[in-house]
Amino acid sequence: MKTPTLESDPVDNLVSPSQNSSALEIASKETKTPAVKSVKTPAAATAAESGSSQIDQDLAVRLDKYALEAIVELKISRFLDQIGSYYPEDLHSLIMKKVEKPLLGQILRRTGGNQVHASKILGINRNTLRKKMKIYGFSG
Repeated sequence: MKTPTLESDPVDNLVSPSQNSSALEIASKETKTPAVKSVKTPAAATAAESGSSQIDQDLAVRLDKYALEAIVELKISRFLDQIGSYYPEDLHSLIMKKVEKPLLGQILRRTGGNQVHASKILGINRNTLRKKMKIYGFSG
């Protein structure tokens, strides 16, 4: 039997307002984190203009109304439902890697690869950032 991974179900099925609104609305209200407005990167703008990522753009717009914490909590809950009673011993490490890699990637892209600036934004030492970049395969 194949062990599910965090990417095993489509993100589109992650949040369906008709099915998951109540849980997400509650979680969104409990978190006092303001909604983050979407930043259109040049790559996203190009992809949007070509129409190739219209589904991604539509999904991003739908997800914007939910708090990040609510989306992450729902995704973790769905992952745990998929694996049933099998809990890997390194679950915390697995989840942290799945969250940390895209976080580092986004910050590095938005700082133009400036590691000093990225490390300040992330609140970590530049050498720690470099170590993590090496682990996740980011050039630097």
